[in-house]
Amino acid sequence: MRKPLAALEAGMQLQKPVLNPSGVLLLRAGETLTPKHLEIFQAWGIREAEVMGGTGGEAAAAAAEATLSPAVLARIEADAVRRFRRADRQEPLVAELLRLVTARLARRAATPAAAGVREGDA
Repeated sequence: MRKPLAALEAGMQLQKPVLNPSGVLLLRAGETLTPKHLEIFQAWGIREAEVMGGTGGEAAAAAAEATLSPAVLARIEADAVRRFRRADRQEPLVAELLRLVTARLARRAATPAAAGVREGDA
């Protein structure tokens, strides 16, 4: 579940790694947040992080992504980025829309019968 910095709390576990704006790893996936980590995020200008505990559609998206091959996921992510190529993907709203589009495409690819698409066509 993606949460803004203000909603992050010590004790939460990261679902995805946190990178600084230059792409340098600040904290690995699976790490438990501490007050010091939150200070570091703020110092680096980290606006949000993915933490464990997604429910509903987010859990379905995570399950869908787990069933897809890395190559298919890479194509899905590239397609979503292509759709947002003219948008400022650093803006929080645009970043959230991009995440939602990627998750929806992954769910569609994971359920080919429902979407009428084979996994390789995503």
